[in-house]
This record gives sequence, C-alpha cells and structure tokens, in this order.
Amino acid sequence: MNHPQSSSIASEISRRQFIATGIATGSVLFLPPGLRGQRVHSANDRLRIAVVGVGGRGRAALMGLADEQFVAFCDVDEKHGRSDLETEKKIGPILAQAKGARWFKDYRILFEAMADKIDAVAIATPDHMHFPIAMAAIRHRKHVYVEKPLCRSITEVRRLHAAAKAAGVVTQMGNQGRASEGIRLAREWVQAGLIGEVQSVDTWTDRPRQPWFHPADFDPDAALFDTPVPPTLDWDLWLGVSPLRPYRDGIAPAFWRGFVDYGSGSLGDMGCHQLDAPFFALDLGAPSSVEAATTQQFPKAFPAGSMVTWRFPDRADRGPITLRWFDGTLQPPLPVPGFKLSPSGGSIFYGSKGIMGVTSHSASVRLIPEQRMIEMGPSLPARTLPRVLGGPFKEWTDAIRGGPPCGSTFDYSAPLTELVLLGVAAQRARMRLEWDASAARVTNHASANTLIGPGYDYRAGWGV
Repeated sequence: MNHPQSSSIASEISRRQFIATGIATGSVLFLPPGLRGQRVHSANDRLRIAVVGVGGRGRAALMGLADEQFVAFCDVDEKHGRSDLETEKKIGPILAQAKGARWFKDYRILFEAMADKIDAVAIATPDHMHFPIAMAAIRHRKHVYVEKPLCRSITEVRRLHAAAKAAGVVTQMGNQGRASEGIRLAREWVQAGLIGEVQSVDTWTDRPRQPWFHPADFDPDAALFDTPVPPTLDWDLWLGVSPLRPYRDGIAPAFWRGFVDYGSGSLGDMGCHQLDAPFFALDLGAPSSVEAATTQQFPKAFPAGSMVTWRFPDRADRGPITLRWFDGTLQPPLPVPGFKLSPSGGSIFYGSKGIMGVTSHSASVRLIPEQRMIEMGPSLPARTLPRVLGGPFKEWTDAIRGGPPCGSTFDYSAPLTELVLLGVAAQRARMRLEWDASAARVTNHASANTLIGPGYDYRAGWGV
C-alpha cells in the first residue's frame, strides 16, 4: 500500500538550520521554564501524542495511549510501520480512529513541522536512535516515553538525563515491570526483612534467540551480494546516526539487537526488565566493579552467551551484594533441588534467612521453596507502596497531568540503564572493570572508557 509521504516538504526545511539549533556540540540550550511554558493539562484534556517507531514496540504505545489524541506518527518503513498495522485486529481500529494524524518518515521533519502541535512523544525505535530522537523531543520541551534501554552508552544516558531535568519534562522508560504489582511486593518483602539480609542475586534471560537475534557469528558485511532495499523502507533513515552500510535483511526489522552498531545484545535488551527488581528492592545504586565471561566474541555482534558479575560495596544500611547475570545457554544454579527456572528469565534473591524468586518483568514474586511460601502466606508483610493502575503509559500521562511521578522516570531509569550498560561494556572488554560512578569512568583500564561512551562515531547530520 502506498501512502503520501511527508518527505515532500523536506525542501521547505533547512536541515542545516535544524542542526545548528540542535545539540551538535554536546550541549543543550533551553529558555528558562517561565519564558517557554508548556500546556497545562486537565483531567479531561486529551494529550497530543506523536509516536516515533510505530512498528514493533510501537504497538504497545498505540494501545497504551489509545485514549489520548494521536497527532503524528513517524516510521521509516511504510510496510512494517504502517500498512501491516492497519490490518491488525487490535491496532487497525486505533489507527483508523487517528486518521487525522500526519505521517512522517524523518523525525527531524516531524518536529520542524509539528512541534507546536505536540505535547508528548513516545519513542520505540531500535536502540541506536533512542538518544538522538529523545534529545530532539526534549529540545522542543516535549514529555518523553523512551523504550528500554534508555540509550546505548552511559555518556548518552547522562546527557539525556541532564537535558530532561533542564527542560522540566515528564519522563518514563519503557521497562513496564516497574509499574507492576510484583516489583512492589519484592521491595516490601525485602525491606521488611522477610528473607533477611540479601547477599546475592542471580538473574537470567533466555535471549539471545530468534525471532530477535541472529546467530552471533553472523557478519552483516559478509554477504556475497547486496540485498535490494525493500521499496517501503528508507534504509538511510533507518541507519540514522550509525555508519553507512549496505542493506542486509539480517538486520532490519528484527535482528538489529545483536549488532554493536544498533543494539546492546541480550543484556541491553532484557537487563532493564530482569535487573529491575533487585535494583529497586535493594536500592543497589552503582557498583564498584563488573566483570564478564562470554562465549566466542565477534567484532560486530554480541556473544551468544555470557555471565556478568557486578559487585556492590557495603553501606551503613547493608552489607556487600553480588549481582550475577546469565544469558543464552548459560543459566544460574538452582536455588533448591527440583526447582524449575522460569524459561524466559527472572531473578533469585539469596538472603540470610531465605530465598525469594521474581519472574520475568517482575510479574510475580514467591518465596522458595514453595512450602515456605505456603507457611508464610498468612503473615506476609503489609503493602506499603502505592500501586499503579492502568500500566506504565497511563502512569506517564497521569504524571503529565500533574499526578505522581512515574516509577521509571529518568531519575530512576538512567541509573538502572547505566548498570546494564556497564555490564555490556564488560562483555565487550572481557576484563574486570573498576568503576567510579561519580566520574563516569573505568579506573583500572583507561582503554575501556571508549565503551562507556560514546564508543562509536555518530554519522553527521543528526544533531549529536
């Protein structure tokens, strides 16, 4: 299906002007809040939403924000990001209701054309474009919802976090388990001392696997011939800030997660979900060191399996904690004989008085073994934390309207993402990294700081 493209207005827009007013130098300039106000939203006032990256995880944004007013959509692939969705049972009616919304391929043109008609932006693109798109939205003082991981390097995370605070926008990262009942129970149980002092946590995922990852030895530059770019895809816009490369159908739309130019591997893909419960329940903060053991390494892709270990020093309120991550074919040891690990992933907390398990995305929490869960059922700790009604998208829109702050606001999700990306750096470095969080630098191997950020060159013309 062919659709009129907004790129026809590109000639009316000076890209050089956009870049000049952007963030090419690494700094972001904002007028004081009192001089450049945002709309005040009442409970009955629908927010004007733009979605960038409509296919893939963009579906979640469409469903989660269906009660608001979609005014703009942006996707580089007409088929994957539009025409396929129009025939889907759940998504088609939402797009039909938003028939007045404008469609774009280039988010830069979207902001130039409609910045004054947008209140908030949901970003669900591949990882390598989270940072430039979110920064562009924040430069226009738009509230932002960014899928996990927040960025692809720690330097990007810190710049984005600082820019959002300076702009005073409402933020949320899309690690939806942070809005769940399970993660609140996990914190309440740990904080109440139900399993004693936690000494270690094991976490895991079943990824990398299809349909999201290619085998780790796949070389995106080793094809015998160039694959024709699908006529519905703008490959140059898909590449964005990443280096120029001929199109390969082994990269887009799904397998990009496993390549260092676009994603951050299975740890970057799932770490913000599986590490969320221990990060929140234990107030982990920043580790003092991280190290990784991996299967065979390849220069352009992440390994097929790894074990990553973070160590957190003792504090006045607790002793030291060891956090371990397993992915691919590697799994943690069983907490008790006969225990079955959740196949998709989760985490297991080991305390001085017991063991607790949390399933993937913090969906549920149980004491281990099950007999102890049964015995403790009548005397579980009281619920003390406020609950989220309606999920992470409604939590975000409620916060925009003046409600409580989001659970995964950048104040929370930026340090969580840093923890994940520090593990990704250790995977690639394959050495123990001692970490100075206040300076955002590795102290024992200066060369590893290239992995802290940005770790790659941005292609010119994208405002970063």
